[in-house]
Amino acid sequence: MNASATDEEAVRLYPELQALVTARQAGWVIRALHDEGEAVGIAGSYSRQQYTDALFIFDRTNVSAARVLDDSYGGGCVWSKEGSDLQEVVYELLSLPEPGQPGAPSLVKRSSLLWTPR
Repeated sequence: MNASATDEEAVRLYPELQALVTARQAGWVIRALHDEGEAVGIAGSYSRQQYTDALFIFDRTNVSAARVLDDSYGGGCVWSKEGSDLQEVVYELLSLPEPGQPGAPSLVKRSSLLWTPR
């Protein structure tokens, strides 16, 4: 059985995890993703009435993030980013203004009717 590391121990081993500690301190829910009992990534989310911000980390160089508006506010993804730098992606996501504020993303990214994975 694996013992949980403290935030300080985790950040000492992997400094980029400070971004997740910061997100959790800001109210984010962070959880491990498992496949058949094996950890395969980390997911984080931050939900408010108007929107949900989401973060998916699959390894140190594979990070995705998005902001999705609630259907009652128009619905759809208004911001997304994929990258190889956890700190950069989290910083950009945490820096997004609240919906309705100056500079907040508002244009919904429409996808085609047929979505196929890469």
